[in-house]
Amino acid sequence: MTTSPFGTDKITTHQYFQAYARIAGELGPRARVCELGVESGESLRMWRALFPLAAEVVGVDCNPDAVWPDGTVKVLAMHDDPQLPALLGGTFDLIVDDGCHQGDVVRRSFALLWPLVAPGGFYVVEDWMVSLRAAERPGETWGQPWGDGMLKAVSTFLALLDFPDSECEAVEYRYGLAIVKKRAAVAR
Repeated sequence: MTTSPFGTDKITTHQYFQAYARIAGELGPRARVCELGVESGESLRMWRALFPLAAEVVGVDCNPDAVWPDGTVKVLAMHDDPQLPALLGGTFDLIVDDGCHQGDVVRRSFALLWPLVAPGGFYVVEDWMVSLRAAERPGETWGQPWGDGMLKAVSTFLALLDFPDSECEAVEYRYGLAIVKKRAAVAR
């Protein structure tokens, strides 16, 4: 088992850290970051370490008891709240959805927040693999509320590549991660 200075499952359980280290290398240390889903705040601490010169690392959660570490910005809201873009104020180089893991909310959040991704930036959805393991959630059936919703939500990202000059440059799928990259300069 890998040890980590951060108590986030992004490193130990899910092994997302390599993908995030690559993204951090592309974006540089000043990237502005927003994560949906704060819980214990360990991911926010990780973002502060990966982007040490970032003007802001913002965490969004609807639970007032979630933990926002020092040096991070607290936004108390639902992930699909239509007012969220105004609450966030501005664009981000990286937006990570590690929130409720429900497909319908993921789709609404993406629709609201994709316009806030800066050119050359990334929008990442974590843990879509819950769609493949609905049986691990006792009392829940396929499609409700976890089921195939997350897989359907992230599969819709492929439509962003419909045209070679779209604002989406790439969609990458890794086990549990869907990484959408916005084109650095939108061709017109």
